[in-house]
Amino acid sequence: MEGTSHATPTVVVLTALPLESQAVREQLTDVHMVEHPQHTLFDVGRVPGLPWRVAVVEIGDGNSGAAAHTERAIAFFRPAAVFFVGVAGSLRAEVALGDVVVASKIYLHHGGKESDDGFRTRPRAWELRHEVDQRVRRALRGSSGTHFKPLVSGDVLLDSRTAALAELIDRHYNDAVAMDMESAGMAQAAHLSEVPVLAVRGISDFADGRKAVADAKGTQPVAAQNAAAVAVRILRELPVPRARPEPAAPRRTPAVLLVAKEAVAPRDTADWRDGVVVTVDGARCLLHHGPGAPPTETVSRDHTVTRRQALARVLGPDRPPRFVWLRQTVTSYGGPAAEAALRALSDERDLLHRSGHGPGVVHHSRQSDTATLALAWPLIRRSGTPCETLAELLPDAPEPLGAWGSYRVLRGLAAACRILGTLHEQGLAHRALEPAALIQHDDGRLLPRDLGLATTAPVPGEAPGPYQAPEQRRGHRGRAGEHGAATDVYRIGALVHQVLTGSPPVPGMPSALPRLTGTPSPGVETVDAALAPDPRARPGLPELITALRSLSESLADPAREER
Repeated sequence: MEGTSHATPTVVVLTALPLESQAVREQLTDVHMVEHPQHTLFDVGRVPGLPWRVAVVEIGDGNSGAAAHTERAIAFFRPAAVFFVGVAGSLRAEVALGDVVVASKIYLHHGGKESDDGFRTRPRAWELRHEVDQRVRRALRGSSGTHFKPLVSGDVLLDSRTAALAELIDRHYNDAVAMDMESAGMAQAAHLSEVPVLAVRGISDFADGRKAVADAKGTQPVAAQNAAAVAVRILRELPVPRARPEPAAPRRTPAVLLVAKEAVAPRDTADWRDGVVVTVDGARCLLHHGPGAPPTETVSRDHTVTRRQALARVLGPDRPPRFVWLRQTVTSYGGPAAEAALRALSDERDLLHRSGHGPGVVHHSRQSDTATLALAWPLIRRSGTPCETLAELLPDAPEPLGAWGSYRVLRGLAAACRILGTLHEQGLAHRALEPAALIQHDDGRLLPRDLGLATTAPVPGEAPGPYQAPEQRRGHRGRAGEHGAATDVYRIGALVHQVLTGSPPVPGMPSALPRLTGTPSPGVETVDAALAPDPRARPGLPELITALRSLSESLADPAREER
């Protein structure tokens, strides 16, 4: 919000079709593109008159794609909620073309047991959180053509009232009034990260064999526009952070002050975006969408603490140019939680100074409500450009890295583990390892760009994404070191799983490592054990380092041949 010290909260909106994403974008202003490190493109804008940032992405149809993109968007934006806005087929005569269904419950109609005595369903469903339920009811109060009813979702496009699927839905999901192909995937992924979700669907056909006729009459654009309008109406009812009144005395200048590159329309200066210039104690830095990730902001659940981070180029005459990894914490209210959040960056600076390992500290400052830490980002000697992260080394497609690439990454991860060991000796752990958090230096080492969450207390759902350890999803109590070493072991194991199999491990599913063919076996068993759901069953870090070295050595000959 303009003039407050915390960042604008974010809502992610998923869409399946171009006309759906266009309908949502028409509700926004100040729209600009933001690219995910794995090249997913988001259109990010604002709802006029509201302090919300909305990130819109078009993903195509299907629940599996919706689940993958939901998890990616949650890890990237740390949103307050995820919406799916689009069109759907009506299952009830009273739900007419152009009406909007807001899902009070989302069913997944796939799933069951087929036997000699027929098909027996095993339903799955996700209901709205109570606080979201209440806000939706208030938003829809007195509006015609809107229905707050259950919706059924699956990967089959139904266009018949006499098909076996239609009969199954009518028998087992009789209260559902509409059907789509994406909401269940979104709900499942968001449920794992404990993020509220909402499916808002405009009715474009009756799933009765006449879908093509309805589409030809232009029902889809109208349905999409109606759904987008209802989504914004609901957004106006969702609670937003409210700042306390400013004190009478003038506030101190923040440690990082945003300035526009050129004269433009006023914008929320809390946002860190690619291409914005920030001033850090007199040094001007250009936020840079380069290796690792674009500038990001995360907001605590109570909206009192905002954490920002970005790769930045220090503007000046230096040749080659200097790059730094900027981390900043801003608090809106005082109290012990705010003080702990601000102190975390001071503690990280002290840890880096004492250990002598990891990135060098370029700058640290602390004011009443703002703390900033700048860490050195290494450069490629020959080009003078920022070193890449592991995210750039991994292929975009879900496929193994190959012998040469795997050999390099495994050796690099072993070097990263040695730095993690210095944290573990002090009862701390990184707890946020992921591809974008590991920088590949010129000598092949993969080293953390920062100390992650080492100086913060653990909270349920921390560091979400495909590398999140089970205990992080559940939440664990105590100081930062409790279960921390085992958490780092899991996240390293998850990275190795992606390198060797092409994808991270799937929560609740067996590891794919034992099924590997063509990959030398030494060390595979240890890495597989690192993915154990119980932290106590995982190997220690020294054992994992030995396994990584063994695996890399066994790949040395195939790597030379491949190269």
